[in-house]
Amino acid sequence: MLALFTLLPQRIKTAQKGKFTVIVFLVLVAAAFLFADGLLTPAISVVSAMEGLKTINPDLEVLVVPLSLIILAGLFAVQFKGTDKIGKIFGPVMMVWFLVIGGLGLFQAIKLPEVFQAINPMHAISYIGHVNLHIFVVLSCVILSATGAEALYADLGHFGKRPIRIGWFAIAGLTLVSCYFGQAALILNDPKYIGNSFFGLAGEGIGSIVLVVLATLATIIASQALISGVASISSQAIQMTLLPRMKITHTNQGHQGQIYVPFVNALLALGSIALVLIFETSAALAGAYTFAISGTMLITTICVYWVAKETWKLNPFLLYPTIAFFLFVDIALVVSTATKVFTGAWLPLLIGVSLAGMMWLWRKGRHHLGEEMVATAMSMSELENVKNKGDVNVYEGVGFYMSARSDTLPQALQEQIRLLKQMPSQIVVVTVRPVDVPFADSEPEYIEINPHISKVIIDNGFMESRNIPEALRHSSLKSKFDESKGIYFLTDRTLIRKKDFGLNPSEEVIFTALHRNAAKASQFFNLPDDRVMAFDIKMNV
Repeated sequence: MLALFTLLPQRIKTAQKGKFTVIVFLVLVAAAFLFADGLLTPAISVVSAMEGLKTINPDLEVLVVPLSLIILAGLFAVQFKGTDKIGKIFGPVMMVWFLVIGGLGLFQAIKLPEVFQAINPMHAISYIGHVNLHIFVVLSCVILSATGAEALYADLGHFGKRPIRIGWFAIAGLTLVSCYFGQAALILNDPKYIGNSFFGLAGEGIGSIVLVVLATLATIIASQALISGVASISSQAIQMTLLPRMKITHTNQGHQGQIYVPFVNALLALGSIALVLIFETSAALAGAYTFAISGTMLITTICVYWVAKETWKLNPFLLYPTIAFFLFVDIALVVSTATKVFTGAWLPLLIGVSLAGMMWLWRKGRHHLGEEMVATAMSMSELENVKNKGDVNVYEGVGFYMSARSDTLPQALQEQIRLLKQMPSQIVVVTVRPVDVPFADSEPEYIEINPHISKVIIDNGFMESRNIPEALRHSSLKSKFDESKGIYFLTDRTLIRKKDFGLNPSEEVIFTALHRNAAKASQFFNLPDDRVMAFDIKMNV
């Protein structure tokens, strides 16, 4: 969702007021829904797999919740190790899973070939005519057959469009449809399987045991996909200054996309475990789960419309009918899942609005903070005047000054001059510049302002976190300075309330709390602890 957001024109992405702010907020809500999905998917997936124990022995039902909690706790506990090694078995396990459920479904469907008539869409249209408005209740359940589609594009940036399309049309889509046909045939032949048609495909005995084990493995892998997806979205949101800085660990140095965000992982773990304890069954979780998915789908369609119109300049005769079709489907699904607002859909709605509001507030606060920094920044001429007066001791050495903006002098340099009355002979202003691509392959940009002051601009994709010392050791910069001998100068800001900051009192409290608990810049940018000097400054908010 955030990757799609980066394709929007700059005037929409940076809007602080007006109609475009609605688009920005909707994107934040969709991103928040995906966070909710990251909570719900592990919970509902693992619980639904464990519910297969009832088909083996009804007395095992008491183990569903305890075993689900153990599996979830173990899954989140190993996230810090990454999925590089264990991920190699994900593909074969999922291939076996799809072939097994597809084969079991086909075996049952052949016994009652009439079920294949469901391919004809006229039967669905006729059904709608018979049930009228009750169709919305039906759709709120039918959407469960489409959930998981959002996970397909969670790894789009890692695999590309072609493998995902082939994987869906050649394997996943076909076997899932076959499985659904088989369940329909099984119920029509023997109504006792209503409510347990999936595990009923394997019959009783060893077959049901094997299917429960296989389902457990598949749901763990499906949960991992969403956990990894939420970690990626969190990283993107941080890079796009929609969330405060957090510690991000790369679990595989050879693969930029494999990351671990401890704080987010802890929230997902606690949330998923709490959901299992509160809802206990997959049926109870379904209402919350489907609303998050349908909401994400609707907002994605709206965002695609604006990207297609403003960025791609798509032909209106092609754009409008296409978007209208998807809006019709998405709105129908949102309305249908909203019927469950009192039985579970309230949860993702609460998470979505709350988290989106927090991201909006952080974005707004950072904007005002940036304006305050520009207003109080020292100009180049002021720096030269101070230096020429001889009030400042210029010592031999290199100083790296981290700055969010490349067009102003860093606050750390101003504080060094004000407090210590000194500055290095070589000043390097380092700015990390966000770019609208997943991973930036460009080399650092070096700009010499004068013999003593230069700027280094490091491009940063929205799916990566930069190691600043490593970037400054780039071959193109070796002739300019020696990174290993430089000192990094930073500022730690303490916010002081100011009436005209642009936030109301309650917003100020939340923003200040978020700012106070954000990860330190030295930690976020992987700076060496023994070569960092931080100045504590007070800023009016």
